[in-house]
Order: sequence, then C-alpha cells, then structure tokens
Amino acid sequence: MITRLNVLILVGLLLMFGGVAGAQRLPPARQASDFNLEITNLMSTRYVASVLTDGHQAGVYGNWNLRHLADWKPSAEVPSAAGVLKVTFWLEQDSVRVEVLAYLGEIAPNSRPPDWQKLPQLMIASRLVHVDETISIDETQRVGIQPFQVKLVRAAPWSIGPPEVINKTQALNVESTTEERPAYTVTVRNVSTKNISAIMWYGTENDRKGGGGGEQSAQLIRAGKLFQMHQHFSNSQEKRADESGAELPRKRQIVIAAVLFEDGSFEGEPDTAATMAAGWSAEARQLSRIIPLLQSASASGDPDQAASLVRLKNDIGALSEEVDTAQVAKLLTRFPNLSTEQQRIVNVRFKAGLGFAKHNLLSEIQRLEYERAHAALVKDVRTWAEQMIAKYQKLQSPYQ
Repeated sequence: MITRLNVLILVGLLLMFGGVAGAQRLPPARQASDFNLEITNLMSTRYVASVLTDGHQAGVYGNWNLRHLADWKPSAEVPSAAGVLKVTFWLEQDSVRVEVLAYLGEIAPNSRPPDWQKLPQLMIASRLVHVDETISIDETQRVGIQPFQVKLVRAAPWSIGPPEVINKTQALNVESTTEERPAYTVTVRNVSTKNISAIMWYGTENDRKGGGGGEQSAQLIRAGKLFQMHQHFSNSQEKRADESGAELPRKRQIVIAAVLFEDGSFEGEPDTAATMAAGWSAEARQLSRIIPLLQSASASGDPDQAASLVRLKNDIGALSEEVDTAQVAKLLTRFPNLSTEQQRIVNVRFKAGLGFAKHNLLSEIQRLEYERAHAALVKDVRTWAEQMIAKYQKLQSPYQ
C-alpha cells in the first residue's frame, strides 16, 4: 500500500537463511557516491538523486507533467511524441553518464513501467556530465518534449552516523542497517511463528517525525523470512528545493511502529496498528460488494462488451463510501484505550479504505477501456473480470 518513487536500481543479491528455509532474494544496499545529480524541468519539481558507486545504474521515469512542444510534428523516424522519458545515470570515473530513452506514443491511464515496455523505444541522448557542470538535454525536442537540465554537484556533508532503529515489535529482529544516501535500508527478520500481513514505519530527524512507509499483502513477511524497509531522509539539496528552511539533522531515528499478523493480532503502537487494520478492514468490506458485480460481468452473455463494461463502471461508481459505525466500533474493541482523536483517525482511515478499493477498480476499468480502444487485440472483458475476482478473493480481512 505504499507509494514509491519510480527509481531504477539495477543490482541484485541472493541471501540465504540458515540453509533450511531456502533462498530469499532481497535487493542489496545501494551505496551512494560523493555526487548528487539534479534534474530540472523534466517534471513539475526539481529531482535530486544520489549517484551510486561502482558504476551501478539508477534513474527516474518522467511520465507526468512532461512539457510537450506545441508545434511538434511527427516524422517517419519519430511517428509519435514521447509519452514517457526514462533517465538513467551512473558514475564514470569523476563524471556521470546520463542516458535518455523515449517511449513513443500515448500511455494508458494508471499504466506502469511493464506496460511502457510494449511501446516503441528510441534512445535519444547519451551525455557525460562533469562536476559543477549543467547541461541541457535538447535531444528531447526530437520526440516532442521541451529540453530539461541536468547538473552534477558534490554532495553536501550527510552522514552523522547510522540512525537509531527503534523497534516497537517483538516479532521482528533487526538484522542490518545500511546507509544509501539519502536513505537507509533496514533489513529485519520475522522471528515469530506467525505470518505478518502489514507493517508501518517512519523516520524522525531532530525528534521531529517525518515521512515513512508501510506495506500490506497476504503473508507479507512469512515466519522466519526477511523483509527490507527503505526510509528516505531529505538531503540538503532537497531541503533547499522544498524551501523548508529546516535545520540540518543532528539525530536520525527509524521507528518500526507496528505490525499486523494474518490472524488480526498486532504488535507495536496501538494507534498505528488500528489505523492499518481500519484500512485493511474497509478495503475488504468494499471488495465484498465489488466481487459480485465482477461476477455478473464475467457471467454476462451480452455480446456488446463495451456496454457491459460501462454498466460495471456505473455500478462500481454507485457503491457507498459511508462508514459503517458498527463495524468500526467492533474493530476498535481489538484496540482498547485509544484516545478520542485516535479513534477519529481510525474512522478517517476506514472511509479512505472504502474509497481506495472502489476508485482503484475504476482506475483499472479506465485502463482496460484505453487498452480495448488502442490495442490490436481487444482484451475480453469476461476474462479480465475473472482475473480481478481471483485477485480480490485473496484480500480477506480477519476483522469482519
């Protein structure tokens, strides 16, 4: 359930657990060099990223708010304007190589990188950037996008030592913490006998709570298995870009706030756990209404599949997002002693969960409609509905 930046990290490592539980693939720590790359005018905000060491590649996708050229015209070489730009960069001695790949054509609503791989691709730039140099990637004009700028700078002083990891659970054991400026990777192991279905963490700088993350899925962290949390702390360049004026950190902490087990029990901060449980419960409640609608679409004998999809979209859009106070009250019995304010937040999260499940499916329908209108092979609505049913039936909640 966490939203992550579309950052490319092209490395891998195999970790073993005692030779008994089998192999588990987790990405390795990504060591940052002494350089930052600043990208401006690609998206609506300035993007600052650490350049990795040892030639490892990183990068970013530009797929929203691209600045299209109003007078651009297609050609035999470039029949469609770019819908996505992929900027990849890596260290070459004391400079940085920047490559720009264009994905040509429109992209479907709510599409993702695997979808973009199906589009025609064109490598439009490969440039070397030196320290304190700013270059303009003018080659984007070939694919209908205004130029953007790239600057290589030495990173400001960063490390104040590893952050203190505050673990409020007993189920998780912290295996390692690795700096990968401007973030840290914390590897934990589930040492309990139960599978974990949800986790939430956050960071603090100078005792001020900042961003964090969380994930939820069926058996997210199986008993005995490893899991990695990535906590991002803003570097000084990002702080200046945000005009926050925040003081540089003297102390950092990463707080493992709470986990939910697949049976509905929890460890950690009760209010954080209750908030996660509210979202899980609400999404499952809405899915219990959505699945019968999908089953009707799957069983429909209407030869006009476009009309069937419109009916389904209307039915989904009409689903209520009103909070069932009785269900929330039942949920709160599992989390006693919450303050009035904490209970209010649980209600807000429950309502958000109802909306998330509904609008997520509406986004999937919008994507399907686009694909049916543009793909050479039209996707069958009944087959799509069966796939969504199979996906949603796995998302059961222990709080019903």
